[in-house]
Amino acid sequence: MPTYRVLVRGKFDRPAEAVREKLRANASDESLADLSFSERGALTYSKHLGGFSFRIAVTVDVAVDVAVDVAAGEDATARAHDHAELMAMELLDREGYPYRDLTVSSTCMDDIKVNRR
Repeated sequence: MPTYRVLVRGKFDRPAEAVREKLRANASDESLADLSFSERGALTYSKHLGGFSFRIAVTVDVAVDVAVDVAAGEDATARAHDHAELMAMELLDREGYPYRDLTVSSTCMDDIKVNRR
């Protein structure tokens, strides 16, 4: 089961003044804890309310009968992207934060090569 670190980025879409105040009150100070990838996800943005990022760690269940090939990897990546984007959208909708221009990028942690000395 590959694990992906997924980053969903977007922009706030002209929030009303009450929403802007709520956003500013909850704005992150960009501590290292806010920049981590977790299974529940973390929304970060600055007080100027331009753009935001949602960081989440997604583990994709790959069926055993699927041959390990490029198509299976692309399918797992697409599923991780879809899950992360849906989680970000649900969080933004639940909080009442209008958004637009979502983009998704990810890194498969199984593909990272660690050079040890």
